[in-house]
Amino acid sequence: MVSSINNQNNANSASVKRYFKFEKMLCVDLVFDKTTNTIQSIKITGDFFLHPEEKIDLIESELVGTKLEKNQVKKKLESLLSGCEFYGFSIDSLSDAIIKCKEANSH
Repeated sequence: MVSSINNQNNANSASVKRYFKFEKMLCVDLVFDKTTNTIQSIKITGDFFLHPEEKIDLIESELVGTKLEKNQVKKKLESLLSGCEFYGFSIDSLSDAIIKCKEANSH
């Protein structure tokens, strides 16, 4: 399921919420700047496992400002998830999901 809504406050912003099924269900709610191609806000939810649990808040805040390019998102996730235990997604699948949210908005 994909829902795409342009942010009324900023014509350059786009908001996309998309669900993905990997080993577990994952939902990415992404707001990005279409001009600078950067993440403005992101929320990652689902039935995956991440330890320590509070790391998801750090991941979401640290992704803000990141260019929506596969390699940049993947490098940031590799750094942020270093030393964490996670199940239900891989770094590749999560970075792909984030990029696919942007691509869903361009169709």
